[in-house]
Amino acid sequence: MIRKAVVPVAGLGTRMLPLTRSVPKEMLPLGRKPVIHHVVDELAAAGIERILFVTSSRKEAIEAYFERGSQAGGSLREHQDSGIEDGGGPSALDYAFVRQEVPAGNGDAVRLGKAFAGSDAFVVAWGDAVLRSTGEDSVLRRMMATHAKEEAACTIAVEHVPDDKVSRYGIVKPRYESDAAFPIDDIVEKPPAESAPSRYAVSARYLCGPAIFPALEATPRGRAGELWLADAIRELIREGGSVWCVPLGSGSRRYDIGTPLTYWEAFADYAVEDEAEGSTFRDLLQGRLNQT
Repeated sequence: MIRKAVVPVAGLGTRMLPLTRSVPKEMLPLGRKPVIHHVVDELAAAGIERILFVTSSRKEAIEAYFERGSQAGGSLREHQDSGIEDGGGPSALDYAFVRQEVPAGNGDAVRLGKAFAGSDAFVVAWGDAVLRSTGEDSVLRRMMATHAKEEAACTIAVEHVPDDKVSRYGIVKPRYESDAAFPIDDIVEKPPAESAPSRYAVSARYLCGPAIFPALEATPRGRAGELWLADAIRELIREGGSVWCVPLGSGSRRYDIGTPLTYWEAFADYAVEDEAEGSTFRDLLQGRLNQT
């Protein structure tokens, strides 16, 4: 079973300024919890027991939320949560933190999890994206089953996106297509729509085996010293590694907290579904729309 997850949360959040000037985008409220709490809930429901947050000095609020203290010296320090559900996430998880002080690409953030992961497979979950699943099997559970069955080096969640969104994401090249899972021959970071190998976009969740770390080390850094996970996965494929994709499917939804509009959409969906106040909020929204 896969029990570990690396959650990068060191991004600058510049597209959300000035809202993120003092509050990390991962700490913005989504319903009754911060965004990052929903991510941790998703991981816990899939059986994850230990989480490494890749933070920065600008993200001390995240460290405080889960640890009640700050990280010193860039080394790993684990903490058993106190069990206070309204303040710090699921009580059965162990949390650890490492700092990425200089933004250097999402691959660099994953690279910092090498000591934490050891020889184990682990989940990579972007902390500013929430996946909600309405069925019994979540996206992560289906990814774990595929990863084990296919003995994959890496397994990626994907979703079909329209042409105008292709250039925002990593795009995979399927060997063949399937609603359940399929292998890929390539992955390209943010290609223009006219040259993209498909319309299947990486959807904020990965399962990586330990081979990802040599692949990251072998991957040349790009502009400004940035290291990208998609490039390391291409390296895995070139070396003969098996990389599989699991589509989100109709029972799952991705929420990106990357721009004001996508945040407002996510917040509205969570708010109208609130058990206590959702129907009242829905009526307020409807009344506001009727006035326009």
